Order: sequence, then structure tokens, then C-alpha cells
Amino acid sequence: MKKSLIVLILLLTVTSLITAQSEVVSKAKENNAKISYKIDARPFLEKSERQVTEFLKKNPDYFNKLKLKKSTAWNFSIGSTKEWFASNLQTNSFYKVPSTCRAIGTHCYIFVEDAIWNSRVSQSNVDAIKNEFDNSTPADPNKGIYQTDVDSFGDPPDVDNDPKIIILILDIKDGYNGSGGFVAGYFHSVNEVAGTNSNMAEIYYLDADPVNLSTASGLNDAMSTTAHEFQHMIHFNYHNGTAGKPVQTTFLNEGCSTTAEVLCGYPIYPQNLFNNDFNEYLLTWRTGNAVLNDYSRAARFTTYMYEQFGIDYLRKFVQSSLVGIAGINDALSKLTNPTSLRFKGAIENWLMANILNDKSINSAWGYTTPNVNNVNALNLLNPNYTSPTINVEKAAADYVTFSHGKNLSIQFNDSGNGKLKFKVIKYNNNNTVEIDSLNPNTPYNYSNFGTTFNKITFAILNPETSSAFPYSYTATGQASSIELAYDENEPTGVLPLSNNDTVCVVFDGVSGGTLDSIRVALRQAGSVHGGIYEYTGTLRPTPLGNVLVPNLTVTSNIAQKPPYPYPVPWPNWITVDLTSANIDASNSFVAAFVVEGTYPQQNRIMVTEQPNVNNHSFTYLNQPSSGNPDWYFLTNSGDSVFTYLIRAYVGFKVTGVEETTELPKNFEVKQNYPNPFNPSTKIQYSLPNTANVKVKVYDLLGNLVRTFTNDNQTAGIHEINFDGTNLASGIYIYRIQAISNKSGQLFEQSRKMLLIK
Repeated sequence: MKKSLIVLILLLTVTSLITAQSEVVSKAKENNAKISYKIDARPFLEKSERQVTEFLKKNPDYFNKLKLKKSTAWNFSIGSTKEWFASNLQTNSFYKVPSTCRAIGTHCYIFVEDAIWNSRVSQSNVDAIKNEFDNSTPADPNKGIYQTDVDSFGDPPDVDNDPKIIILILDIKDGYNGSGGFVAGYFHSVNEVAGTNSNMAEIYYLDADPVNLSTASGLNDAMSTTAHEFQHMIHFNYHNGTAGKPVQTTFLNEGCSTTAEVLCGYPIYPQNLFNNDFNEYLLTWRTGNAVLNDYSRAARFTTYMYEQFGIDYLRKFVQSSLVGIAGINDALSKLTNPTSLRFKGAIENWLMANILNDKSINSAWGYTTPNVNNVNALNLLNPNYTSPTINVEKAAADYVTFSHGKNLSIQFNDSGNGKLKFKVIKYNNNNTVEIDSLNPNTPYNYSNFGTTFNKITFAILNPETSSAFPYSYTATGQASSIELAYDENEPTGVLPLSNNDTVCVVFDGVSGGTLDSIRVALRQAGSVHGGIYEYTGTLRPTPLGNVLVPNLTVTSNIAQKPPYPYPVPWPNWITVDLTSANIDASNSFVAAFVVEGTYPQQNRIMVTEQPNVNNHSFTYLNQPSSGNPDWYFLTNSGDSVFTYLIRAYVGFKVTGVEETTELPKNFEVKQNYPNPFNPSTKIQYSLPNTANVKVKVYDLLGNLVRTFTNDNQTAGIHEINFDGTNLASGIYIYRIQAISNKSGQLFEQSRKMLLIK
């Protein structure tokens, strides 16, 4: 097998239609585009925001006594010039922005920084922003952002005696230099009180670099941010720290702002962040990149509350004199259409909606907002499993799914706390769903698992806000073989590869599994030769690690090769039994084969074309049309990748419960998989005994990117999902520290992982 030392992953473009007759390979190109992404502005502003809050708490009658309002409105005209104070987010200081009024709407003055006029911002951009703020949104062509937010949450403050909102478009000084994070916009409460750096105006800052206001997507991003920040301005009017207006919990304030985006017809904040980080106290608001997960959770929860209780709930919540959970209950108690539900009942329904997302079962157990997907429950392929002790955080849940095997028996234990609620969701083969409540510390047997229903999910709910509570479970059943297949379509042809090129498919590991066999779809009679390898976790320099099965031969003896157009289903699948090799499939592995001979005489493995999602097929090219010999993933001229028709079958050898509960003998941190990754990867580690565990991720400069856990964990194998959606491409380091509760010994290990977008 060939191994390359080239550092870049390359993208090979195949331009022709793949048939059995001819293929054309065009030049390779590097896939190394720079990435830009939004970051949270709050950490940059929190010092001055905190000063405003403390000042208003000490001066609760400030607005009533000092009457900051001017005697007249601004009365700007198009062409008016003014220097506005803005924040330099890099230096935590203020500076003046020379700007000119470029548009006046019913509800806004729009100023543009002079330095970017007609370079980053044009008159047509300004007019489009004015129209969307004043008149029309994707949700309602007859209502702009201003009126939508006002109708949904309440009135904005008015310290400048002018009902129009000032929108200042500028290049926000956030350290952006062509790639990486940038601040898309912000509302700063410092402008609502008198001070050296205060504009004493209702002003909102909108970024124009890297946001491209000339494109539909750039304008959409800018206006979504506008809906978000205008809600913050409104929220400040009702929760600014003065008498009767306590400062709102950050999570709920941000929840209202992310829901404002949805109300105006913009996409909900990316939900994949929450889907992998759902067992977190509802109102938690973290720092660093973890805060992006909190935004995702805040958007989902407040959007859910809006869907269930309407605009009436949002207005009554924002305008309540109470904050936090008390404010939620206050709003629910005052709805025009009364409800007996309070926070505890609403949160329980929300936790079920996150795993079911099906309003046909129960109107409170689903969403109508697009792009709200089910959370990613722990998916166990082997029904024989004993869990570690797991804490379910306050107002949160944990979910476990069994999707393979038969005759499942399970018992949940709650250590007698009596606070957790256990639900079982059975997905029947006739597309119906059954939901029941379970009692902890009671055995349950599902003899129809694997027959009348093949998927069963358990939801462990903690609707309490007083504490996190532990649970564990033991499951047994009849394990069944699992097919690992990444080809989703029938074959579309073969690739015109050269002699001694190598093709491979990387298979995800299955905990506790053993490789039973592989199947390969061959083009014609004859043989291909290769092997099974451990996966190195990276394409650089090679995905092929230690040899698990050498000298693997796959032979077809068909009388006649299938003609084109190809028959469906493909008839020339060859199965190779590997049970005698006793290969542990718990970790990722690779099936690889060498191309022998010249095209079109050589026998080859069939390919199919499918979207470039979770790609597992790779090719070593000795003679690429450009560049050096290296591992590639191959695409056509569109957005599809060529996927080799190679499948693996994993079984389980269970001789008793003892085998599934055997504890690790050593502390170990495994290489993340997949690696490189985009956007998510799994980090797995083993504990030989109970230990206090810290899991942290850093960038190459040593900056803390994310903290996953800092608590006691029981002996066993643990796994963390790491999502890099909002991170830049590059190398990151994950460090795991564990202090043994038994010996006090410190174990520490770090590994590198690579994010490529």
C-alpha cells in the first residue's frame, strides 16, 4: 500500500459522466478555503455593560430624575454628518466613527462610516436595509423588523427624544483579518446613560466587513442580526436595573433575541450545537466557544415557548417585573388564554419535544420552526450494556437509543432520588410510536424489540431546578450483526484509475463489535487484492495503520459482466468471511485494495455518486493530473463524491454480562475519530476506576476553546462529541486529566486533532 508525506488533502475533480466505457480525470485543486464565522460580542462589552448595570442599580430613579431626553429630536437629513462613539473590541476602548446619514426611514436613521462608503457599502445596500427594517421581512412582506419586534416584545427606550433608531454601519474593530471570527453587530447599553463615551441615543451597530451587504446571504445575515440586537434594546427598556426593572437572566434575554430572528423569518440559530450538548442546565451561560452551544439552546427553548404560548407569552415575559424562572411563571399565569402549566410542566414537555419532535403525538412534543432537528441520543448498537453513573443536569435530560438486536431487557436505577422521570419511546415498524412512563429500580423486558419494533429510545428527564440527579442502567439482549454501509445509491460506474493506485473505505468503530465479514461490489469476473487495517485517524501521511488482515483476496466468478445501464440491484456483490480473524471492530478500521493492471482491462470496485456528507471513501493516486502522489477524495464536477461500494458487517460475541461490564485496566485517551473532521468528531477515553476528570480543548496558541467536564466519573469507557461548527480550520489539542479517587494519582494525556472546512 502506498503512503504519502504530502501535508495537504487534495480534491480531484472528475468531469465526465461515469459509465462502463470511458472516464476523464481533470486537474486536482486544493480545498483550503478561508473560513469566517460569527462570534459572541458580549464578552467584549461586558465590562462597560456591567458598569452601566451597577450604576443604574445604585440610581434606581435615574431616568425619572435626570430626564436625559433632549428637548428636540435629532432631525437628521440625508447627508448629515456626525462622529459616533463605537467600541474597539480588541482594545476594550472607545473611538469616534466619522459617518454620514445615507437614508431616513419611518423608524430609522441609517449612517455609514465614511471610510467604507462605496467600497463595502453602497446606496442600494442602505436602501435594502431600510426597507427590511421598516417595511418587509421574510416572515411578513407588510411588516418590518421594527414593528415585528415591537409587537412581539414591547417598546424600545427613548433617551434621545426621537422615536427613530440609529443604525450605524461600520467596520467593527473586532480583530477580523480575512478569516476567523467576527462580530456581526451589537447593541451597547452604555449609550443609554450619560457618560464620556456615550452617544445618548438609541443606536445599533451593524458590521460590513466581512459581511457582504451586496449579496442576498450577506443582507440576510445582517438583518437577522438586526432583529436580534433590536430585541436587546427593547429588553433593556424593561430590565435595566432601575426600580422595578431587574436585569434579566442572560440566557433568557438571548433566547428572546434569537427568537426575534425566527419571528422575522430568518433561520433559527444553528441547532446542531445543542443537539450534541443537551444535558446542560437550561439557564447556564458559559464563556469561550461553549457559549455558542448556549445560544443554540436559548434559541430552541424560547422559540418553543413562543410556538406553545404565542406572542402573548413573549410580551408578558419581557414586560414582567420578575426575571428568570419566576418571570416565566409570571408570564404563564397572565396569558390571555389561560394555562395551568408552569415552568416545571413546560420544561418536561420541552425535553420530550427535543427527542420526539412530533406534534401529531402530542401538540407539546414538537416544533413547526424549520431546521429544529431531534437531539443526538446515545445510540447503542449492542443491547448488552452497563452504563456508568450519569448526572442529569437541572432542567435537562439524557437520551439513550437501542437500534440493533433483539429481546431487550433493561433496568434504570436512580439511587433513590425519586426526582427523575423515565419515558420509553417505541418506534414500531408500522410507523407508529408508543410512549410509556417507567419506574426506576424496576426491570422491564421488551421481547418484541427486533421484531415489531427495531428502535427504542429512553428519555431520562430532570424537570427540577434544585439539583442534578444521578442514574444508571443495565441492559441485556440478543446482539445482531450490523451493516456498515456508506454507499446510498446503486453503482453509477467505475473510476479510470492507474496501476498500483489504492482505494479504501474507512469504517466507524462499533463499541464491543467484532468484524464478521466484508462485501465488495466488483465490476466483472476476477480478483482484487488488499487488506484490513487499523485507521490512523488521519489521511496524513496515510489512513492505513497496523495490518489486521493481510493478503485479502476478493474473487468473482460471474459468467458475464453486468451490462450498462446497470441492473438494479447490482448482482456482483462478493462476501468475504473474516470471523476466524477475530478482529476487534471497536475502533475505526479500513478496507483497502490495490488497483492491478491498466484500464479498462483491470477488475475494479464499483462506485456511486452521492452528496459530500460524512465522506468515507479515499483514493491514493500515483499519477494525479496535477500535484504529487497523495490520498484524495474524488468528486465529480458538481457537489457529489464518488463512494466505493465496500461494506462491513460487525457482530458481537457476548458470553455473559461480565464480558460487557469488564472495566478498563489502564487510563487511556484514544485518537479522536474522524480526524481530520468537519464539523464534529468523537473523543473517547477509558478510566480504570472512579476519578475526577477534566476535559479541555485548546488551540495551538494555548487559548482554551472548550471545557466539557470537571467532575467525578465512574470507571469505564467515556465518549464526548466535539462540534467545531463555529471554529476556524486548524489544529486543536484536547487534554484529559483524571485524578484517581482510589490512589490520588494524576493521569494526564493530550492529543492533537485537525479541523478542515
